[in-house]
Amino acid sequence: MKRWTSRILTGLWIVLAALAVTVLVGVMPARDAIAVAYPDPIVMTEDVRASVAAAGRPDHDPKLPTAVIVASSRGANAADALAPYEVLSVSGEFNVYTAAPVRRPVPLSGGLDLVPDFSFTELERQFPEGVDVVIAPEVPDGREVTSDPVRDWLAAQASAGATVMGVCVGAELLARAGLLDGQEATSNWLALSMGGMEKRYPQVRWAKDVRYVDNGRVITTAAVLSGVDGALRILERQAGQAVARRAAAAVGWSHYQPGRPAPVPGSRVELPDAVALFNLGYREPARMGVMLTDGVGEIELASALRPYTTLAFVAEPRTVTMDGGPIRSRHGLTFVPRSTLADVGEDLDRLVVPGLAASQAADSALAKAAAAVGLEAEYLHAERGFPFDAALHDVAATTDVATATWVAKTLEYPVRTELNGAAWPWLLTGQALAAALVGAAVAAGIGWLLHRRPPVRHFVRHAIEMFLAMAAGMMLLDPVWSMFWPSLSDRPDAHVLVMALDMTIGMGLWMWIRAHHWRMIAEMGVAMVAPFVVLLVPYYLGLLSGKGLMDIGHAAMMLAMLAVMLLRVHHYAQPQGWRWRQRQAENTETEPISVA
Repeated sequence: MKRWTSRILTGLWIVLAALAVTVLVGVMPARDAIAVAYPDPIVMTEDVRASVAAAGRPDHDPKLPTAVIVASSRGANAADALAPYEVLSVSGEFNVYTAAPVRRPVPLSGGLDLVPDFSFTELERQFPEGVDVVIAPEVPDGREVTSDPVRDWLAAQASAGATVMGVCVGAELLARAGLLDGQEATSNWLALSMGGMEKRYPQVRWAKDVRYVDNGRVITTAAVLSGVDGALRILERQAGQAVARRAAAAVGWSHYQPGRPAPVPGSRVELPDAVALFNLGYREPARMGVMLTDGVGEIELASALRPYTTLAFVAEPRTVTMDGGPIRSRHGLTFVPRSTLADVGEDLDRLVVPGLAASQAADSALAKAAAAVGLEAEYLHAERGFPFDAALHDVAATTDVATATWVAKTLEYPVRTELNGAAWPWLLTGQALAAALVGAAVAAGIGWLLHRRPPVRHFVRHAIEMFLAMAAGMMLLDPVWSMFWPSLSDRPDAHVLVMALDMTIGMGLWMWIRAHHWRMIAEMGVAMVAPFVVLLVPYYLGLLSGKGLMDIGHAAMMLAMLAVMLLRVHHYAQPQGWRWRQRQAENTETEPISVA
């Protein structure tokens, strides 16, 4: 019985270690990937201030009702905000504006910087009796005090008689404002099932598997693109089903069901959805330029950003224009780019140009500017239809079908055509498995040591000392390299070798101080550098990305170091002295004995 208990505990120890290392290897990239979805607001330079001052507002027709899409100072989800905006704008039945607490650029997901038409104070002066419709998209700080101005403004407009709609996780702002208490409502399936919204707001009767819930003055929609159906519902109520049907056709939305909310598939977290975790922790996101052009559709813009960032983690978009100036979208929104193509083009992996109009009138100047930085302009929307179809096909072709399927699921969008591309990210899966094997091997090695009963504490102490020395070498020497070789991080092959050298120097110096033999230092140094050298072969053959080279190299390095320590287990399981004490002892032994 004891033997079986010991085996079970050992197995659990190995499994837990494998999972821990897999997670740890992906933690740092994961934090960076999540930050891409909602970048910090753009720096307010003089050029940006001038763009805000010059930004016009859509014309106002006093005969029409007014609808406002809000954002917090920290931004909003691009698709949640822009899809309803275009649906209402294309109908011609509303004055449609955007607003935020302060009139300065706010980052929509993916780094699309929108200049709001109004601040809340300006809107109150313009419409002292309130507006007719307010639409709340997901905002990145929906549960934080920084979004309180948005929550309070929503509550005030609702009290004044406005119809309020929460798109996707934007329902959280409505719930915080008390607008959903005792009512039926819906939201993003993932936020309800795993995001904790049901527990945070038990006073709300949450409905699932339906596009929207209409409670009269309050409408809530399911995930992301369900906001299109929510906006069409507003049009139905304002102008009738014929107008809503024309608006749906104008934006290419083929899923409209007049008079009632369409059902949505009962989305649940399933095993294939693990592709998001592989992308989050192990994929090297493509550095993707998004060229902003005048007259681009708002949904076209959203489709060039949301499918690649939030919950997808496959690209780091960078919005650019030819001259660095702002652009006006099809229905009058102003967007400020973060760079010019010339400034950042050489750092990009690809250049995507959203918009059917842009693809039909390809710009020779743009093609020339892209070629100057080694890129080719890729027109995302070459055919008519709902813009997200083209984006999902692009995700499938440039990453894999599993990722594109997951993205469609998070959007709650039914893809009606076959997606083509690699079926699954096998390379990322292999990287994660490699990290798991390292964790399992380390755990098994420690278990083997414990089974043999050597002085484990000395072995572990040596390992900890060397790992700390490696980290110290990297932290101390990396700034020196950066000073003399600023573009080092742009060369993954050189970067990993330099990093391995830094760590080897730190570890080797410490091992020398701790009086390890030169042969031991050399063995450990080879174990640290050799894995990276070997992995350069698949990297140069195009079988391994720069991120894969870094991640797998680290995992292999740890495994090689452990192997060397296990081969010399009797050495590393013994206490080790200090170099100067060893020399003192040698000097004492060789001193001549004086004879009185």
